Amino acid sequence: MTHPPIAPPAPPAPRASSAPPAPPAPVPPAEPPRRGSWAEGAARLRAAARTEPGRLRIIGVVLAGLLLLFGAATFWQVTDRYRAADTVLESSQPLSAGAAEIYRLLADANTAAATGFLAGADEDPAVRQRYEEDIANAAGRLADAAADTSESDEAQEYITLLNERLPVYTGLVETARANNRQGLPLGGAYLRYADEQMQQTLLVAAADLYELETDRFQHDIAEARAWPWLALGAGGAALVVLAWAQRRHYLRTNRLLSPGLIAASTAATVLLLWLTGAHALARDALHEADRGAARSLSSLNGAWTEALRARGDENITLVARGADDASEESFQARLETLLGRDPGRPGGLLADAAERAAGDPAGEAPVERAIEASREWSARHADAREAELAGDYDGAVDRVIGGRASTGEMFDRVNDSLADAVAHEQEQFEAAGDRGRDRLDGLAAGSLVLTVLGVAGTALGIGRRLSEYR
Repeated sequence: MTHPPIAPPAPPAPRASSAPPAPPAPVPPAEPPRRGSWAEGAARLRAAARTEPGRLRIIGVVLAGLLLLFGAATFWQVTDRYRAADTVLESSQPLSAGAAEIYRLLADANTAAATGFLAGADEDPAVRQRYEEDIANAAGRLADAAADTSESDEAQEYITLLNERLPVYTGLVETARANNRQGLPLGGAYLRYADEQMQQTLLVAAADLYELETDRFQHDIAEARAWPWLALGAGGAALVVLAWAQRRHYLRTNRLLSPGLIAASTAATVLLLWLTGAHALARDALHEADRGAARSLSSLNGAWTEALRARGDENITLVARGADDASEESFQARLETLLGRDPGRPGGLLADAAERAAGDPAGEAPVERAIEASREWSARHADAREAELAGDYDGAVDRVIGGRASTGEMFDRVNDSLADAVAHEQEQFEAAGDRGRDRLDGLAAGSLVLTVLGVAGTALGIGRRLSEYR
C-alpha cells in the first residue's frame, strides 16, 4: 500500500522585532532663490548705509556725481549757446541781410530800367550802368546765397526760381529798350510786362527768401539767449548737498571746516556765479542786438524796399501814358506805408525806424533826412501828376527824371539816407553780437577745470574722514 509523500514542515514565522522602525531619509532643504545683480547691489548698499564709512562713501559718490553733472551740463549748454551766437553773427544774420540786399538790388534795377526807358535816346549812361551793376550784383548775391543755404531745400527753391527768371526779365528789358530807341510803341508794352514779372515773380520770391532767412536768424538768436536751466539747476543742487554734507560733518565731529569740501564748494560757487553772470551779460548784449539793431534793420529794410518799389511805380505810371492807373495807386499806397496816412505827422515805417534809433544821433540823423526827403518827394510827385493829367507829358517826365527839382532828386536822397542808416545799424548789430559772444568765451574750458577741482576737493574731504575709521 502506497502512502502520499509527507510535506516538509513549514518554517517558523518570524518573530516581530521589538526595535522601532527606521526613520525616513531626511529631504534636503530647497535652496533659496538667487537674487539678481540689482538686488545684490541694493542689499549691499543697505548694509553699507548702516555704517558710517558706508554713509560717507555714498555721500562722496553723490557729491561727485552732482559736480560732474554740473560741469558737463555747463560745458554742453555754454558750448551750444556760443555756437548759436557764432551762427547768428557768421551765418544767419548775414544771410538775412543778403536776402534783403537781393530784394533791394532787384527793385533798384527795375527802377533804373524804367528811368532809362523814359529818357529814351537821352538816357544817362550812369543810369544804364546802375541797372547793369544791380543785375550783376544780384546774380552774385544769389550765387553766394545758394552756397550758404545748401542745407535748406526751401531756400534753394527760391534761389533757383530767381536764377531762372532773372534772365527772362533782363531779356524783356533789352527788348523794350531796343524798341524804344527805334521809336516803336511796343517798347512800353515790353517794359510793363518786364515790370509785371519783377513785381509778381522776382520780388515775391526775394521777399519769401528774406522772410525765410529772417526766421532762421530769429531762431538762432533765441537759442543763443536761452537760459541754461539744466546747468543752473545742477549747480544749485550741488551747492545744497555740499552745504548739507559740511553741516553733517560739523555735527558729527564738531569740526567747523573740512578743507576738501570747502574747496569743492568754492569751485562750484565760482562756476555757478560765472555761468550766471556771463550768460546774463551775453543775453543782455544779444537782446540789444535783436531788439535794438536787428528790429531797426527790419524797419529800415522795409522802408528802403518800399521806397524803391514806389519809385518803380512812379516811373511805370509814366511809361503807361495814362493807360493804367494801378501803378499810381500802388505808388500812393507805398508812400503811405513810408510816411503814414498824414505825411505831415510822424507815422509809417520811417517813423518806426526813427523811434528805434532814438537816442543814437548817428542812427537817427539819416532816418530824419529820409523822412524830410520823402515828404518833399510826395509834394513834387503831386506836381508831376498834375502836369501829366493836364496833358503835359514831357513836363511830367522832366519833373520825375529830370535833374534838380525832380522827384528823382528826392528819391536819390531817400535812397542814400536809408543806405547810411542801414550801414550804421548793421555795425551796431555786429558790435552788440560780438559782445554777447565774447561774454561766453572761456566759460566752457573753465567749467572743466573747476569741475575737476570740485571733484578732487570732494574726494579729499571724504577721504580724510574715511581715514579716521582705518
